[in-house]
Amino acid sequence: MAILDSLPTDCSGFDLCVVGSGPVGLTLALQAAARGLQVLVLEAGPAQPETALPPAAAAALDTNRHAPLELATHRALGGTSWLWGGRCVPFDAIDFEARHYVPHSGWPLTLQDIAPWYVVAAEALDCGNSDFDAATPGWPDLDAVRMDRTERWARQPKLAARLGARAIAASGVHLLFDAVVQELALSINGTQINGLRVQHGAQTMLITAPRYVLACGGLETTRLLLDAQQRQPALCGGSEGALGRYYMGHIFGSIADVVLTHPKDFADLDFFQDATGAYSRRRFSFPPEVQREHGLLNTSFFADNPAFHDARHGNATLSLVFLALAIPAIGRRLLAEAIRIKHIGPAPRAYGRHLRNIVRRPWRAAADVIDILKLRYVSAIRKPGFVLRNEGGTYALNYHAEQIPNPDSRVKLAPAVDGQPSRLAIDFRYLPADVDSVLRAHALLDASLRASGRGRLVYRQSPEQRVDAVMQQASDGFHQIGTTRMSADPRDGVVDANCKVHGLSNLYLASSSVFATAGEANPTLLATALAARLAAHLSGLAGNSVGNKANATPLSSSLKVHAMQTVQIPGTDLQVSRLAFGTASLHHLMRETQRQELLTTALAAGFSHFDTSPLYGFGLAEEALGKLSPAQRHSITVATKVGLYAPPGATPASAAIVARKILGKAWPALNRAAADWSVATARLSVERSLRRLQRDTLDILYLHEPELALLKCEEWQRWLEDLQQAGKIRYWGVAGEAERIAAMLAAAPGLTPIVQVRDSLNLHQADVLLSHQRPLQFTYGYLAGQTAEATSGAGAASILQHALQRNASGCILISTRRADRIAGSAELAR
Repeated sequence: MAILDSLPTDCSGFDLCVVGSGPVGLTLALQAAARGLQVLVLEAGPAQPETALPPAAAAALDTNRHAPLELATHRALGGTSWLWGGRCVPFDAIDFEARHYVPHSGWPLTLQDIAPWYVVAAEALDCGNSDFDAATPGWPDLDAVRMDRTERWARQPKLAARLGARAIAASGVHLLFDAVVQELALSINGTQINGLRVQHGAQTMLITAPRYVLACGGLETTRLLLDAQQRQPALCGGSEGALGRYYMGHIFGSIADVVLTHPKDFADLDFFQDATGAYSRRRFSFPPEVQREHGLLNTSFFADNPAFHDARHGNATLSLVFLALAIPAIGRRLLAEAIRIKHIGPAPRAYGRHLRNIVRRPWRAAADVIDILKLRYVSAIRKPGFVLRNEGGTYALNYHAEQIPNPDSRVKLAPAVDGQPSRLAIDFRYLPADVDSVLRAHALLDASLRASGRGRLVYRQSPEQRVDAVMQQASDGFHQIGTTRMSADPRDGVVDANCKVHGLSNLYLASSSVFATAGEANPTLLATALAARLAAHLSGLAGNSVGNKANATPLSSSLKVHAMQTVQIPGTDLQVSRLAFGTASLHHLMRETQRQELLTTALAAGFSHFDTSPLYGFGLAEEALGKLSPAQRHSITVATKVGLYAPPGATPASAAIVARKILGKAWPALNRAAADWSVATARLSVERSLRRLQRDTLDILYLHEPELALLKCEEWQRWLEDLQQAGKIRYWGVAGEAERIAAMLAAAPGLTPIVQVRDSLNLHQADVLLSHQRPLQFTYGYLAGQTAEATSGAGAASILQHALQRNASGCILISTRRADRIAGSAELAR
């Protein structure tokens, strides 16, 4: 990396200009450089946080609702990670959905579009890995409440020392400090950015690049766009458009204590370290079906110490910590200022009572504090917090909840003063429905704890006081969500699904401000994942991929996620990779480690759709897919089948499969698939497939080589509709040879919304679909039956290239047990 001393006079060597060097901007720059791009990063602040540039002043700001900007933004290498606690939480699938009870909800992408990039984000943010499923489910006897998801914490949340150092060492990244972007220079017709007007010391000039990414924080990103809109009034839908509106964060606080029936149960709620050394913590949350049933906003709860500032806790250690935090010179070295202020509470402060608490048990307090300081400030892995256990099993219950997108919660530009840059006027609002959901979530958690015998909630206010109690604590400004929201329709948002600003051909945003909804998770992990995804998209636009430049250096081996073209399957909302991975030959690999390596190689090459069947390896192929990590499983779509099953007595053990293959040459019935077209058998098969795959839902369920004469079509239709209604499958269809497909298309079209059919370049079997005015969806078999010479190297590439041209609107299945062939095939679909 080159740390530049001045504004570059020649920008022709840069492929991309990124504004901001926080976790999001650095991840984007490193990922783009790893794919061969030359990236210029402009950082408004310095390299060292001690002299960080103050934020642009807000002209109007209610500090009762919104944090002062100096506590919420930080302009220096590493950005706001200097103020960040390190909490990493993924968004759930429901967060991306359009929910009828959440106005203005719905994203133009899904969790499956994001999940592969959580791997990149988790590595960049140093939280150990991207597995957010609890090792054990917690308390399975809870009704309507889950404890099977965790939050992870960065091992060291101040990322400049690690992520910043990587950027400094990366040859494709060039960084200029103290470079303040004053304005976006728009083209005359307002359809592209001609450059960024940048000030560096006494020098001001126009920086140009083919593409630009604003990664300078939610509010600063919004301010630059609002400033541009003043000069181009039609930009982003004009003054009544989405820009600056829907400003969200989260609603969080504490109005109750949780009292555990068995105090030892707190061990399940405390911080713990996993094999990577990173800290994790289980939370109470609600499954998606419960959220929908009760109309709840996404909400999580976690147990904590009672308020430090409330001396009534009687705890010597908590009082000693309070007194340390109350001294600004000490407290600011221990915690981010915003968190310090929260912990010391409002004036007047009962210093005398805290001193009395300490005097009662001074040695206990001293020992605890030494342990806390060691784990939190001296250890190489920072413990994110501490909760002092107590024999009564009573702890503060903190909530962290989603906020409804509200178009009247917004930021505007205030009049500039004395030639200074435009400033923001912030009108941050909560809605009564935000508070109502928090209270109903508490009631549901309380009912579940009581019903299970695990505990109960004890409120600190009477029922009629609780609304006011929640509203008094309602404040954010740290998470800066929604003001440049993502939408498919330019009338509803500011950026598209690839984070490109609607109406501008070369400007992209990497920020939590693009989120359409807030979820219950804090935004850092998802914003970083979106940045990594954007880097892959931009490298594709620039005609680059990993390794096509000699100086391309991936962020780390775990981040080598290669982009592949995706396609929306005609007639569905399924977004899949152009090539899908078929698992029919997976059982030929004898060891599970080999199978996992092959599947992981396919994932890294960009395959996002996997096709399997209970017949393949007699269940072994499904089991192998189920053994992928949770993050990997969540990142893919899966199709499996019913109708053809393993022969009687067959098991998925590798040795048994080999024995059957050998003996089957003399006795073919040993390997002959068992055909059964009863719905009862299919119902049992689906449940077994879900267990083997470790999934709640199948993306596609196929009838495998259906025999029309044996099918009770109306019964199958009803059963498939019931499965879909229950959320067990998203789509159904038929898979097999053309003649069987033709019979189904003619006699039972209701069973054929998706068709997977064998095809070849000479016989064109898939034309059976075209004869029914149906587009090609999934096709397979192009390399089958070919000679070894035809399917090696250039021969296979030529066949697949022609196959991709033939099935231009759908997805092509390939199956191989050789990892070296996966990358070559995937390269054709980039």
